[in-house]
Amino acid sequence: MARDTDDERSRPPEDCHRAIRVRTLSLWLVLVLVNTTLASAESRKQPQGGLQELAGELSGWIALHTSYLEPAPPEILLETQAGLQELCFPGFTHDLLPRIRGAYDARSNTIYLNTDFDTDSVLDLSYLLHELVHHFQTQNLSLPSRRQKPVMEAEALRMQLLWLVENDVTDAMTKLGVDERTLRMLEASPR
Repeated sequence: MARDTDDERSRPPEDCHRAIRVRTLSLWLVLVLVNTTLASAESRKQPQGGLQELAGELSGWIALHTSYLEPAPPEILLETQAGLQELCFPGFTHDLLPRIRGAYDARSNTIYLNTDFDTDSVLDLSYLLHELVHHFQTQNLSLPSRRQKPVMEAEALRMQLLWLVENDVTDAMTKLGVDERTLRMLEASPR
């Protein structure tokens, strides 16, 4: 046994240093992966109280103004602007992207709203309504109709505009950054 110990002591120092570096690097990688996972989980937050109730009221309004059946409510999460941009435009430089107020993920039936979402803001509520329209569409339309994304977007914008007008917002198109020509182009788009 004394011989094994002598062999270990006679090991070149660079081998020991290499082993220490490999262990250190491995630990560092594990820590980075754990921190990345935790940061991603922290960026998505549960919404403030009352948001599900507001979504229920807005869903009732959508059901009254469309022929869609009211589906089970989607999950609603708050997400940072960077998280929304990555969700909507993965791989793009975020500096060049527009500000995103909300997004709907049809695969998970989840609406994501910006973390600065204000339940007292009529404009912010209109963005929740817009995403709820997409939820209604994906739950009610046939697959070929769901492939017509521009048409679905135009319908969601028109519903959002109608709701804003009904809530006494006079310059709704300007506030949303859309115009009639753009809406007509979306509606006429084959895909």
